[in-house]
Amino acid sequence: MQIMVNGQLVQYKDEGKGRVILMLHGWGATLATFDDLVSHLSKSFRVIRLDFPGFGGSPKPDDSWGVGEYAQLVAGVINKLKLDELYAVIGHSFGGRVIIKGIANNYFRPKKVILVDTAGVKPPESVKKAMYKSIAKAGKVVTALPGLKTLRPTLRKKLYGAAGASDYLNAGSMQKIFLHTIDENLLPDVHEIVQPTLLIWGENDTETPVDDAQKIMSELADGQLMVIPDAGHFVYHDDPTAVIKELDAFL
Repeated sequence: MQIMVNGQLVQYKDEGKGRVILMLHGWGATLATFDDLVSHLSKSFRVIRLDFPGFGGSPKPDDSWGVGEYAQLVAGVINKLKLDELYAVIGHSFGGRVIIKGIANNYFRPKKVILVDTAGVKPPESVKKAMYKSIAKAGKVVTALPGLKTLRPTLRKKLYGAAGASDYLNAGSMQKIFLHTIDENLLPDVHEIVQPTLLIWGENDTETPVDDAQKIMSELADGQLMVIPDAGHFVYHDDPTAVIKELDAFL
């Protein structure tokens, strides 16, 4: 299904009946990433999930959005679908960023919050952002050398891969938005979340390490952290049974 929100076309799904749960995916993913979780949750709840603009079936924004604009978009979806009572929000990675910003700015007020391997803890002096820009510049210089025309895509990919910057490389036309969104430290905003909050984290997450979860926990008024052994950044794919168990207990 599709709706227009503030001039932006948004793809979404609305499944199940009961109290409303809104699910927000991470960077580079789509609403389909939650298929297994929704198959379970929709038996007891009304579950709504959407493709963020620039992903899946939602066209890229015309402007270089930041986290705030995405949070406003989510607020618009909630209003458009007339979701007067939002029981819970679940956000993975970038989706967690949007949830933190949205609650801090009072764009939406769920009764419960679930953050899964959430981004938003900014490395000192935006280390990653500086790295992405440096690698981008290096990539342009190296691949511009005479005789390397046919190897340019491969070399650029290797440069980004060596720096762990695959998200930036894969961002394509969304690279400016990507850099814009990762530059904001959301820990001060976490302090504004007073709702009961569950953090679910993969023990082996290298994108948003468990240390980030502990920093978020320190700012929460009512939080609990569940670390899933032997799981990575996509913890709900690595161990869906353990994640569903935690969701059921919390919800």
